[in-house]
Amino acid sequence: MRVIMIASAALIALTATTTPATAATNLVVLDWNIQGESADTKAIAQVIRDSGANVVTLQEIHRRPDADQVRELADELGWDITANAHFGAGDDVGPCDDPQPGKAGNAILSSFKIVERVTIPLTDFATCPVNRSMAGAKLDLGGGATVTVFSTHLSPGLSATSVARREAQANKVLNYFGSRTGLILTGDFNAPPTDALSKRFVSAGWVDTGAKYADQPTHGSARIDYVYTRGITTTSGSVLPTTLSDHRPIIMRMTR
Repeated sequence: MRVIMIASAALIALTATTTPATAATNLVVLDWNIQGESADTKAIAQVIRDSGANVVTLQEIHRRPDADQVRELADELGWDITANAHFGAGDDVGPCDDPQPGKAGNAILSSFKIVERVTIPLTDFATCPVNRSMAGAKLDLGGGATVTVFSTHLSPGLSATSVARREAQANKVLNYFGSRTGLILTGDFNAPPTDALSKRFVSAGWVDTGAKYADQPTHGSARIDYVYTRGITTTSGSVLPTTLSDHRPIIMRMTR
């Protein structure tokens, strides 16, 4: 299974850049940390519908025997769980936490068909912290055009240990992509724009779309949730004022 996962990771990274079709495709990307098991999926689906999003990236999302949030949201949005959703399991509780049934991770849902999927583990903690991962999906936009979308959730905390963990995870993310383009990277990075970690992404050629279009807090009084792009044109965006989660969703409009 590990060999297959690594091969898939290489494939989705290497094929991330494609020649777009002549007619540009309008993308409406919504990113949201939905606060895990407390999420009201029906209400969240309504916010997504109202936003007009056709690409949705989510953190703190669970698939459990009694509450499959990925399926619930796909059903509410009218998107097929097989063709239009990817759940990247990999953010499960650490070994010193209470065991929980099912899996937690990041998800990508879209009205566009997903033609490639990958889940990249970012940590392998042997002690307490929640492990972290990154989910990726290549979307078929039609007419030969594709776009590749990734989403992640880096470790929280302000201690030196927490910062070091988050920096190590960011290193893996940046090294994975290298200089490739034609990408959208979203997620809860647990770092404000002034943080060295955020500056590293910008220095590596990622466009922080929120800096221009949605420079508002996404969690408390801080902006720690991001929609980064490479080789994608963003035209507008905002932070949505919902209180359904402890994070507020970001909506970005793009062309590809």
